[in-house]
Amino acid sequence: MAVSYTPMLEQYREVKSKHTNEILFFRLGDFYEMFFEDAEVASRELEITLTSRDGGHDIRVPMCGVPFHAADNYIAKLINKGYKVAICEQVEDPKQAKGIVRREVIKIITPGTILTESSLPDKANNYLALLYEEADELCLVAADISTGECIWAIFSGSSRINGVCDQLFRLLPAELVLAGKVEGFSVISSFLAQRIPACAITTLANPDLILASELLNKHFSRQELPSNLSAQAATSYLLYYLHYTLKSDLSHINKLTRINTQDYLILDASTLRNLEITRNMRDGGRKDTLLSVLDFTKTAMGGRLLKKWLEFPLLNPINIVRRQDAIAELLDRRMVREELKELLDNVYDFERILTRIEVGSANARDLTALKTSLTVMPDIKNKLQDCHSDILSGIARKISTHVDVVNMIETAIVDNPPFSVRDGGLIRPGYDLELDELRSIARDSKQWIQELELREREKTGIKSLKVGYNKVFGYYLEVTHANTGAVPPNYVRKQTLVNAERYITPELKDFETKVLGAQEKIVNIEYQLFTAIREYIKERIREIQQTARQVAQLDVIVSLTEAAARYNYVRPILNNNRELIIKDGRHPVVERLLTGEMFVPNDTELNHRDSEIIIITGPNMAGKSTYMRQVALLTIMAQIGSFVPAREASICPIDRIFTRVGASDDLATGQSTFMVEMTETAQIIKFATANSLIILDEIGRGTSTFDGMSIARAVVEYIRDKVRAKTLFATHYHELTELAESSKVIKNYSVAVKERGNDIVFLRRIIPGGADKSYGIHVAQLAGLPKRIIERAQQILQELEQEKGNYNVVTGHKTESAKTTAAATVSLFSLSVVDELLGIDVMTLTPLEALNTLYKLQNQAREETGRL
Repeated sequence: MAVSYTPMLEQYREVKSKHTNEILFFRLGDFYEMFFEDAEVASRELEITLTSRDGGHDIRVPMCGVPFHAADNYIAKLINKGYKVAICEQVEDPKQAKGIVRREVIKIITPGTILTESSLPDKANNYLALLYEEADELCLVAADISTGECIWAIFSGSSRINGVCDQLFRLLPAELVLAGKVEGFSVISSFLAQRIPACAITTLANPDLILASELLNKHFSRQELPSNLSAQAATSYLLYYLHYTLKSDLSHINKLTRINTQDYLILDASTLRNLEITRNMRDGGRKDTLLSVLDFTKTAMGGRLLKKWLEFPLLNPINIVRRQDAIAELLDRRMVREELKELLDNVYDFERILTRIEVGSANARDLTALKTSLTVMPDIKNKLQDCHSDILSGIARKISTHVDVVNMIETAIVDNPPFSVRDGGLIRPGYDLELDELRSIARDSKQWIQELELREREKTGIKSLKVGYNKVFGYYLEVTHANTGAVPPNYVRKQTLVNAERYITPELKDFETKVLGAQEKIVNIEYQLFTAIREYIKERIREIQQTARQVAQLDVIVSLTEAAARYNYVRPILNNNRELIIKDGRHPVVERLLTGEMFVPNDTELNHRDSEIIIITGPNMAGKSTYMRQVALLTIMAQIGSFVPAREASICPIDRIFTRVGASDDLATGQSTFMVEMTETAQIIKFATANSLIILDEIGRGTSTFDGMSIARAVVEYIRDKVRAKTLFATHYHELTELAESSKVIKNYSVAVKERGNDIVFLRRIIPGGADKSYGIHVAQLAGLPKRIIERAQQILQELEQEKGNYNVVTGHKTESAKTTAAATVSLFSLSVVDELLGIDVMTLTPLEALNTLYKLQNQAREETGRL
C-alpha cells in the first residue's frame, strides 16, 4: 500500500522525482529544506543537524535545512564535493494561492554552471566541456558561462584521444558532459582521474534535438557557426545542457571561437606540466610558474587572458610582431604605462558582472562596480589615442565609453547600496516621483511616532510609556506593570510580558496600515526600478563585452611590458632561417627565486646546419635541466609576443615543444617509470616535425645501464635521421658523445665543473665538449653520506670503470682485455654481485637508496665469501 504524505511533502516528492540526480533545495519561508535521502546526505556533507518532520499518518520524515540568505556557501560546499543542486522556489504569491503554493525548479547548479562569485577563481576560467563523437571525428566544445566564452575544436585520426586530453589539460574543466558514446573514453577518463581529478563527468541523456538546433541558431549568427556538422551538433548539445540547467536566456554566450592547432604552438599536457607554465607540479597552483613571473595584470579579465596566451603561443610571425610593437611602445612611454596601470586598477571583473546581469542574479553592488569600471573608459581611450602600434590604436578604437549606462546607474543607484535587492535602499532620491512621495510618508512616520509617544505620556501621566514595533504584532504601546492602573479605556491589551503589558489603539492601527503599506510599496517599487535598469543594461551586453575583451588585452600588454621593464628583458628577433639563437639567456622563474646570488646566463644555438642536436653531459644538480627548460620557456615567451630574459635572441617560430623530463611512476594507471618514459618518448617521435623543439632529459635511465644506453642512442639517431627537430638531449651516458664525431648536426656540450682536490663547484655554465666524469660520488658526498661509504664507492667505481674502459659502445662487444678484467672481477665478487652492480644506475640513486644498496651488496658479499 502506497504511503500518503502531507500535501507539501507530496509536492516535494513530485518535484524530486524529476531531479533524482540532484540534491533538491526546497524553499519553505526563509529556509531551503531537504527531506528523505537528500536530508541525510546534506546533513552529513554540510555537517548540519538532521531533524525530522511530521509527514502525515504518524510518519516522521528526515529533514535538514539552511537559511536561504546563506545558501550560496552551502551550495558551493556540495558542488565542491561533486554533487549537483536543484533550486526549487515559490513561483506563486502565497496571498493569491489556492491551497499549497506552487513551486518549480528555477535552476540546477553543477560544477560547470555555478555562478557564485566566491566559488569562481578570479584569474582562471570555469569551463563546462562537452564531448561528441561522430564517425571518426571527436568534437570538444567548452563554455565558461561566467564570462560568455564558447570555444570548439575537432580531433580526428589516431591522435584524437591524445589531442582531447591535451586540450582538457589546458581548459581544466570543472565538468565534462558526454553527448553519446565516445570510443576510447576509458583513456580520457583515466587521464582526468590522474590530471584533473576534480572534474565531474555528466552524461547527457535524451536531449531535445529540435530545441538544441533552435538554440544554436539563436545564439550564433550563420557566419559564426562551424562548417563542420559534428561541431554544430556538439555546440547545440552544450547549449541545450546549459539552458536545461540554468533555465535562463544566456544571450551573453554569443561568440563562438575555434581552437585551430595550425594557429598555435602546440604544448601537450606533459610539456605544460613539465615546464610549469601556468601550474606548478607541486600542488597545481600558480606559485613559481612562468605565469606568476609575468602576471602584473590589474584585472581578473586580464589575468585570465594572460593564462590563455601562455597556453596558446602564436605561430604567425605577423601577429607576434604586433604584440611586440605594443610592448615596445609602452616601454618607451613609461608615463603612459603608469597612468594606464592606475586606470586599470579601478576596473572590476565586469565580464562576469555582465553574466550575472544576464541570468538575473546581479545586485545593486554589481551595477555600481560596472559603473566604476566603465567610468574610466574615456580616460583609457584618451591615453591610447596617439599610440602608433596596431594593437594599442585598435584598442582605442574598439573601446566604447557606454556613457548612457554610466549615467543611468549614477542617476538611479546610491553609492553604497545594500547587498539584497529585495529590502529597499537601492534607489537615489529624485529618480522616481512616486518613490519619493512614499519615502516622505515613511520618513514623517518616525516624527509622528515620537509625537504620539509624547502625547500619550502627557495624557496618561505614564512617563515610561513607549511605542515599539515587531513583525508579529506591528506597532504597540508598552506600559510597565506598575503603571497599568493609569491605562485609559481605549487601550486594547495585546500581549503580557514579564515586566510590562503591550496595548494597541485604533489610532495606532490606522497609522500602522498606512506606514507599512508605504514601506511595502517602497520595496516593491525599488525592486521594479532596479530590474528595469538591469534589463536596460542587458540589452547592451554584447557591446560591453567587446569593451571587456579590449580591456583584458590592454591589461596583458601592460603586464608584459611591466615584466620586461622590471626584469631587464629584451625584444627577440623573429627569423625565417629556422634558427634558435639566445645570447646570455636566463631562466625566467629560477632567476626570480635566487636570493643572494646572480643567475648564471648561458648561450644557445640550434639550427639545421651544424647544431641540430645538442647532447649535454654533466653531473646532477649542475643545471642541465634548468638550462633545457630555460630554452623552452624563452621560446614560449617569444611566441606570445613577450620580451625575454637574455642579452639578445633570434627565434624562428616553433610548431610544437615536447619535453621528456623527470621520473615518476604513473600510479593511477599502474605504469612504471620506464613505461611512462618510453610512452612519452614514443609520442614525441610520432608527432615531432623538423620545426619542433624537443627536450629530452635522461632517456633510458629507468632500465639497466646497457639497455638504457642502447635506447638513448637509437632515439638520438632516429631524431637525427628521420625527425630533424631541434633537440636538447641531457644524458649521463658519456658514450653518446661519440655520436658527434660521426655527425655534423650533433654537438656536445657539458656543464662546467671546477675541482678542488676531492671537492667540486658547479659553475652552471654550458660549455662546448662532453663531460668525462659524472661526479656522482661527489654529489653523494655533498648530500652527506658517511665517509666510509664514499671511500668504498670510489673503490667500486674504479673497478667498474676498468672493465667499462674495454667496452666498445659502437660495436657493443667486449675486447679481450675486458674479458680478462671481468674474469679478474669475479675473483673479487661473485657473478650475482657483479650483475647487480652492473644493473645499478648510480646517478639516479638518492642518498638513502645508495646506502641501502651498498648495505645489501656488502651483506651478500660476506655471505658468499664466508667473511661474516
